[in-house]
This record gives sequence, C-alpha cells and structure tokens, in this order.
Amino acid sequence: MAEIIEYEHITPFYASPYGGSRLFTALARGKKVILKTLKPEHANDPQCRENLKKEYEITSQLENKFIRKTLGFENVPGLGECIVLEFIEGKSLAEHVRVGTLNEKQIKCVLIDLCDGLNYMHQRGIIHCDLKPENILVTANDLRVKIIDIGLPETEYKTDRELLIKENEFIAPEIIKGEEPDQRSDVYSVGKIIEFIIERDMMRQYSSVATHCTQFSREQRFDNVSEVRSVITKGFSAIKIILLLLALAAIGCAAYVYVPKIIEQSKAEKAQRLAVDFRHEMEKMPGETSALCEKYKLVSLDEPVAVPAAWREDSLRFCQQMTPFFAMDSLRNQALAALQTQKQAITQSRQLDFDALLMTEFRQATDTLAVRLKAEAENPSDSLMSALAHQWLQKTR
Repeated sequence: MAEIIEYEHITPFYASPYGGSRLFTALARGKKVILKTLKPEHANDPQCRENLKKEYEITSQLENKFIRKTLGFENVPGLGECIVLEFIEGKSLAEHVRVGTLNEKQIKCVLIDLCDGLNYMHQRGIIHCDLKPENILVTANDLRVKIIDIGLPETEYKTDRELLIKENEFIAPEIIKGEEPDQRSDVYSVGKIIEFIIERDMMRQYSSVATHCTQFSREQRFDNVSEVRSVITKGFSAIKIILLLLALAAIGCAAYVYVPKIIEQSKAEKAQRLAVDFRHEMEKMPGETSALCEKYKLVSLDEPVAVPAAWREDSLRFCQQMTPFFAMDSLRNQALAALQTQKQAITQSRQLDFDALLMTEFRQATDTLAVRLKAEAENPSDSLMSALAHQWLQKTR
C-alpha cells in the first residue's frame, strides 16, 4: 500500500495568465515543494487532465542538475490531481536581467547551463516548446540554472491561445503554425532569450548568435543547442565570422534607409515590454502583501504598530523589481501607490494584532484599575471592552 503524504501550509504561488494551470507551495514531511494543478474551471476537463498527466510522465523521466525535479503525481485534497515538483530557492532569469543582478560572466554561465540542460532533454527526444526567461530559474546559492515548466506548452490547454501567442514572443514560428517542433524550435527560443538580455544593454557580443538562432526558417538556424553552446564558449570559426559579417553588411546596406524607423520601432517595443513587465509585477503585489502581513505579525504590545524599517529591504517590489519602472513617471506613480497600499495593509494588520493582544491582556489583568473598569461595564460589547482596554493601557503604562 502506497504511503499517504500529508501536504501542509498549502499557499497560492502562481496562476498562469493564459493557460489552465496554477501553482501552490506546500510542506511535505517538513520539506517545501511546488504543487502544479489545474485551475477550477479546467479541473473536470478530460483533455486538460490528460495533459497534466502527460506532463508528469514526460518530466518524471528527467534526472539532470539543470532541470527541476518532478517528485510525484498526487491527488491532494482541495486541489485535485497535482504534479509534485522540487521547490527551487532563487529567481527567474527574467527577474535577474530586468534588475541587473547578474554580470556578463554570470549570464554566460547561465546560457551554457541552459544549453547543457536542453541538450540532455533533446537527447531523450523531449522538446521544451515553451522556453522563456520566466521558465529559467537561477539558484540563490550558486547561480546555477534550473529549467522549469517542461513537457507541454500552455498552448496545449487551448485557453486564450491567440493572446498567449501574441504575448509570448519566445515561441518558434513553426509551433505557432501548428507544425511538429524539433530541437531547432528550442534553439529559436534560446536566441530570443539572448535578444531579451541584449535589450537590457548586456551581452551585445552575442547578437550574431541570436540572429542565427532566430531565423524564421528552422533550416537556417543552428541544428542543435550544442552548436549554440560551442559558439557561446568558443566563438564562430573564422569562415563563419567572415560569412556572417558579409551577410550583416548586406543587411545593413539594405536597411540603411529604414534605420530611423527601426530605432523608433525598437524603442516602442521596449516601452511595451516594460509595460508588460510592470503589469506582471503589479499582479504579484497582493500575494506578497499577505505574506508580509504574516511575517510582520505583531507579537507583543511593546512593539510599535508602524511597519518595521526592514520592510523596505524585505519587499522585492521596493528594492528590486520596481526600480526599472521609476524612470517613467506614469509607472513610477503607480508603483509608489502600490507600495503605499502594501505598507498601509501591513500597518492595519499590525493594528488589529495590537488590539487583539491588548484585549487578551486586559481581560486577564487583575490589577485594581482593570477590575474596576471591567466591573463598571454593563453588558460589555467588543467595542466598549476595546475602549476600556485602551483606557487601562494609558493609565498603567
């Protein structure tokens, strides 16, 4: 008989904006894990359930240090069927690049790790199909890659497919057209990831690599990620460099007339991407606010009700993610307003904690003043007892 695992402290972690899945964190035997399950509206859809099971079957066979481990497939009370995944302490490559916490040497190592992890998958006939900066985790302790969300792209769930494809520029053209993907489909995504890094004014020396990866026709791309890795680590051969320079020169001559338009379009696309990034960060705020309220829960009447100064260091939105948006007045004002709302929520939570602690201490107090105040109250309501408790506190402290 299989051992029944109890999952405790199940907390919402992430819900896909376009697909049918959602993630929770939980504790299993004291160890933190991720539970991936279906959204309620898809929980009874046979195709979605089959896709979830298929994703488990694909990922459970992968054992590689650059790929997140799949630990099991469980029916968890309240959630239904779940893929149990390893919890990774770290941040996505998207977060690191947007904030600028990695230097070029570290990003190069990340790209090499990514190629090694993908090569392991490809040798086993598995194509990621949904590779993007958000699906590449960088571990907190040693900055190594962990590839996540392997198995089925969100397009398999058939939910708002057109919006997903419009938003996700990292998907290879052949996947969008409904063709069978192969290793070169992931090569395309790697090239788009390199472009994403270059747009943040880093790794410009790899712009030619990105161009070769992201050719519309897969026949014109690198054949596999091993070739991409080789170029990243060793660079192009002399012949390839000459051919590439000639090609780029021809493209440069043809595009000369359109340079102003290209620059203008690039700026518009960068502003649009920044707005999308900002929206994603705003969507994370409510979940973080709840967690911070719990972290800064008031446990003593001697503590000030005001939010501790450590909150500024603890709030990722304040210290890191929001920083790139401050250059744009409209986004800066929205960001500061969201932070102020978060701070007010924590303050209100601490005030409620204070009132609860005070009420408990007042009810248990046996000093003369407390006894007299409680005796004078007729049919005491919670509001009256709260007022008496504050009066008692002012006179006794």
